[in-house]
Amino acid sequence: MPVTFALLFLLSQATADPCYDPGGHPRFCLPPVTQLAGVTASCPQACALSPGMDLGLQASCNGSLALALGAPFLLTSISLRFCTPGSPALVLSAAWAAGGPWRLLWRRHAWPGALGGPERVTFRAPPGPTASVVASHLLIELGSRAGLAVAGVRGRCQCHGHAAHCAARLRPPRCRCRHHTTGPGCESCRPSHRDWPWRPATPRHPHPCLPCSCNQHARRCRFNAELFRLSGGLSGGVCERCRHHTAGRHCHYCQPGFWRDPSQPITSRKACRACQCHPIGATGGVCNQTSGQCSCKLGVTGLRCNRCGPGYQQSRSPRMPCQRIPEATTTLATTPGAYSSDPQCQNYCNISDTRVHMSLWRYCQQDYVLHAQVLAIEVAGPAWWRLAVRVLAVYKQWARPVPRGRQDTWVPRADLACGCLRLRPGADYLLLGSAAGGPDPARLVLDRHGLALPWRPRWARPLRRLQQEELAGGCRSLQPPTLGPGPEQSLPPPPGQEPSPHSSFPGDPLARLRQPPAEDRVEHACGL
Repeated sequence: MPVTFALLFLLSQATADPCYDPGGHPRFCLPPVTQLAGVTASCPQACALSPGMDLGLQASCNGSLALALGAPFLLTSISLRFCTPGSPALVLSAAWAAGGPWRLLWRRHAWPGALGGPERVTFRAPPGPTASVVASHLLIELGSRAGLAVAGVRGRCQCHGHAAHCAARLRPPRCRCRHHTTGPGCESCRPSHRDWPWRPATPRHPHPCLPCSCNQHARRCRFNAELFRLSGGLSGGVCERCRHHTAGRHCHYCQPGFWRDPSQPITSRKACRACQCHPIGATGGVCNQTSGQCSCKLGVTGLRCNRCGPGYQQSRSPRMPCQRIPEATTTLATTPGAYSSDPQCQNYCNISDTRVHMSLWRYCQQDYVLHAQVLAIEVAGPAWWRLAVRVLAVYKQWARPVPRGRQDTWVPRADLACGCLRLRPGADYLLLGSAAGGPDPARLVLDRHGLALPWRPRWARPLRRLQQEELAGGCRSLQPPTLGPGPEQSLPPPPGQEPSPHSSFPGDPLARLRQPPAEDRVEHACGL
């Protein structure tokens, strides 16, 4: 049994990693010392030394000897043996590259042979793991004619304290790097372990390379010195090439177009899911990073913006896929005759069958003439509805200008209830009416005295001609109409009263324009 325990102890010592302690913590380690270079020659031929194949040896009996080691090594000793006692004066120098610059290592004066000087001279590096002489080239300068029989160089690979084994015969030598370092001499950190800057190991601190926190979504990172300084020396790694649709310094959030799935850990490949926003109902393909909620258009709801919300119905417009459902939807799509059963709506709206032309006089009687598109309608109070329109063209306006674009028009609730106005969201209309009487004097009013006619493209040219005549002073030249018996002597009464006769012509929506008295009627040559 004691023999078995001894064998197990020796086996554990043999297989243990010198760069880690028994607890698995990194520690300073060095590769073993090996013979790096050696030259031998017989003493009778000491003045004609043969150069070594891999050492780049150059020798002369009264000159110098240069040794090329092939790579930087940690030198421990250099031994020289001469054929005769009494070694000559010599100077030992080292350099990182061929040709210098040379750094003096050792200088020795000549030893007289008559005094029985030594045949062997050895230079040793200072003791201690941190004291080292690193060189790739050696220069031995001899001060007199002498016979050099043996020259030997011993040392270890330069692994910066991060390796315990090295293939010294390779060119360049390669260390078996530990502490997550890499390179022939363990001179850098692995691509995935650059959260700290690389440093050579010391007996007091091994300075291992630490992994970057990339949540298993990146295989490489880079070190940022500024981030390391701002963190107080805790972390400086920045992940690169985040995978699985992640992004950020630590690959800790999702790319645009993806959202974080709370049912998956951040290290999962499925931590980020595609937003899948509806191409028509959503304003774009980006959703909320936490909930996955897409940004929906007006009236659209759902996580993916794929259905209309309460109070909205689907339309055929890709720009506004859901439109508000007005309470008077049936009213807007029905003729006024459908409300004849209501006593208050009997003869309330101005409808007749007499034919008239769009004259300059009638054009001048209007406060505004607009080409507009109906967008939506909603309740604005007990007596009014607010109609959202987009003004496309302005043919006439009152003292306050009417800008093009989105506007609010006020419609009396009774006019919609009796079906005086037939409007359909998304359609274009020619609007004629008054500029006052609503809850806000600065806004447009569209009531039963005005008109909302389905727009016809052929109307644009005559209306522009009337607009030009108004600018030329045509409205000022017309006298006010003389009041007399006729359909235009008074405004239509409110619901419950008898209406006044109103002339229109069949087949053309502009026939709903009120006709002036016969004596003041002006027929326009370009009627609509």
